[in-house]
Amino acid sequence: MCNGVYAAVPVAVESIKQAPLTSQLALHGTLHGKQDVKLTAGIDGLVTHVIEPGTTVQKGEVLARIDTLPLEFEQARQQEMLTRAKINLRFHKQELSRLKKLAQSSSAAASQVDLVQNKHDLAQSDIALANIALKVIADKLHRATLVAPFSGVISARYMRSGKDINRADELLQLTDITNLEIRMYIPVKYLSYIKKGESLPFTAGNLDNPQASTAIITSIIPTTDPRSQSFEVRATLTRNTAQLWAAGQLVDVSVPLKTNSTTWLINRDALILRKEGVHIVKIDDKNTAHKIPVTVGKGQGTLVAITPISQGSLSIGDNVAVRGAERLKTGQEVEVQMVPSA
Repeated sequence: MCNGVYAAVPVAVESIKQAPLTSQLALHGTLHGKQDVKLTAGIDGLVTHVIEPGTTVQKGEVLARIDTLPLEFEQARQQEMLTRAKINLRFHKQELSRLKKLAQSSSAAASQVDLVQNKHDLAQSDIALANIALKVIADKLHRATLVAPFSGVISARYMRSGKDINRADELLQLTDITNLEIRMYIPVKYLSYIKKGESLPFTAGNLDNPQASTAIITSIIPTTDPRSQSFEVRATLTRNTAQLWAAGQLVDVSVPLKTNSTTWLINRDALILRKEGVHIVKIDDKNTAHKIPVTVGKGQGTLVAITPISQGSLSIGDNVAVRGAERLKTGQEVEVQMVPSA
């Protein structure tokens, strides 16, 4: 008996902990190749070769070719224009030198010298323009052969050989199958919880044999869709696991929601719900019970965050009853049985 009123009853207790609260948000994501790209023709012309869809290619491998005959004719024409400009320059250079000598003895008018000087300078400019035009043609000839910018697989072909195309027309879709990333949309209210470099566990496959791996958050795009109120997050798979997955595959992602501040945590079995509110039973050093009203916050597994309504009524490390507390009264003596910490 305690004070001759209540008999001692056995209770199991756990202590109040202080730690950051972590919970998990379950989301769906889609796998994408990080470098996926739709390749365009690059120049106007006739398509003479396009690689087959489904072909696995290596970086630098030829994917398509455009007929270069018109460019070769243009290159030859421009080369002749360069030769012509050089001949004109040589002639005007000789003529300018002769007139300058005559002008020294007043045998040639200054206006004649200025006229030839002008023609000389224009010939020099024509040479420079011709050289630029040849570089432009050389660039187009280089673009006429489309090569893979990275290793991957041809996932789509939009044009076939024998068709005239413009430089902006799409030819192929090249998918990166070795550098995969998860793209997912998270409600904007969780924006402050998501940090670059965090590890995200994810699974895919059937329920009997699910595949599991992790990805690292590399990009957070804090722009919100007005209707869904969500923002995009991208997480990269490690290279040694990327081969187990396919671009476009749906995956189930667990996003950890960690707070920067610590909170008081107790076993949720310690909560006693009544009409007048929620309370817990604190067991003091004399093995005496005390009812403490609390407000309940978010949960984390078996733990739940609490805040005492009365300041100073609880402290970190206090023992609270997790079993046998439902009928305890304030001041009642108890027999304590500690529950080992998980």
